[in-house]
Amino acid sequence: MRSSGLRVATIPVEGMACLSCAASIKRAVKTIEGVSDAEVDLVRRSLRVSYPPGRTLLLDRVTTAIDGLGYKAGTPVIAP
Repeated sequence: MRSSGLRVATIPVEGMACLSCAASIKRAVKTIEGVSDAEVDLVRRSLRVSYPPGRTLLLDRVTTAIDGLGYKAGTPVIAP
């Protein structure tokens, strides 16, 4: 998923239990301006999001969107 020049963050998501949950999260996150891609890992209960450098504040919007859907977003881990 990592494209040239993009940052990648992994966000743990509690409460995600099915493919419908994963699809709802992915759909909501991909509408956030600055998100280049979003992939949900149902097995690991996490979301990987890619975004341009310098847009780390958008991670707050991503976690807020996840929480707003009724799930619990954990602390984003940004890939080196």
